[in-house]
Amino acid sequence: MTNYLIRRLVQMIVVVIVSSMAIYFLLWLAPGGPLDEINQGISDRKARFSEQDIQRVAEYLGLHRGPVWGFVAWIAGEDWMANVPQALWPRDRVTSEPVSLQRPICRDNPDKCGRGVLRLDFGISWQVARGSPVIKVIGDRLQNTLILMVAATVFSLLVAIPVGIYSAVHQYSRLDYAFTTFTFFGTAMPVFWFALLVIIAVSGNQSPWHQFLNLPYFPTGNVTTAKVLPGSIIDILNIKPSSLGDILVHAVLPTIVLSLLYMAGWGRFMRSSMLEVLRQDYVRTARAKGLIERVVIMKHALRNSLIPLVTIVVFQLPGIFGGAIITETVFNWKGMGFLYFQSLGTNDYPVAMALLFITSILVVVATLLGDFLYTMIDPRIRFS
Repeated sequence: MTNYLIRRLVQMIVVVIVSSMAIYFLLWLAPGGPLDEINQGISDRKARFSEQDIQRVAEYLGLHRGPVWGFVAWIAGEDWMANVPQALWPRDRVTSEPVSLQRPICRDNPDKCGRGVLRLDFGISWQVARGSPVIKVIGDRLQNTLILMVAATVFSLLVAIPVGIYSAVHQYSRLDYAFTTFTFFGTAMPVFWFALLVIIAVSGNQSPWHQFLNLPYFPTGNVTTAKVLPGSIIDILNIKPSSLGDILVHAVLPTIVLSLLYMAGWGRFMRSSMLEVLRQDYVRTARAKGLIERVVIMKHALRNSLIPLVTIVVFQLPGIFGGAIITETVFNWKGMGFLYFQSLGTNDYPVAMALLFITSILVVVATLLGDFLYTMIDPRIRFS
């Protein structure tokens, strides 16, 4: 097992290095950017930024280094770059003179130098939270995403696994047909359309939920309440704005939308896997020995049928961190998915690269976690 872990650790390091290079250089090569858009919308030539101004902005953002040295600074920091020979420094756009690899703020104050990703410094946000450290921006949004994604994941598993088992054991029953119809509906339903449908149906004081059924309506979006309105569920339950209860109430609708998608897919996998296991010889042998059906299903069939589901669910770990971009955007839920959407829309590359880099690490960790869970579920699988 030790040799296996060492081999996997080396593979994970290589994958993370390659993925970090892909993240940085793909964003660098992407069209547009803060320097390309700096003069957009300015028709007066006198008000436009000159080449010298653009050069100063590039130095302030660290974009003057070019892609190679920029990647090195992003990974390892810039506090050591004063020792790099001047022959390797980039050239000024106008004067063609060597320009230091360090940003001006780093040269003036060494404490302001970027430390690099290896030292958990992802840089400074350019647009989303201008001037704030990226790690702080992510930390401020992480709680919201964890509440939403953990709730949706746990709720989906609690529903999908039992329903998938029952549907497989009672194949071609009415419940099985109903479940199959639900899975087709859940997988084919566009998430953004269903989210808007839910908002129209049960959110706001003009919704049918409130107008015709006279039930307390849910908030239409956001994470907390700015003003408590009469007739809302927050008003009925007397929940204080910005409290944990307020956040949980706002999380109800996006959780339902996400859970529909997860339940449909995971339940379908659970049903298919259980049907395949129930046809195996060892299941028929267990029944022939006189074991009751509950023991046959739960002890002999369930563990082996969980392997395909584990493969899918473990990759929900990066999803729990990354959030759900479409759902969070529709509900204006200030989480990681909405943050990623914002960072790409505003060319805030430090935030986008940090999110993608952390997600890539979680993917390789989830892969290793899945391998360990295989050995716990199926005794036939061994590390070698």
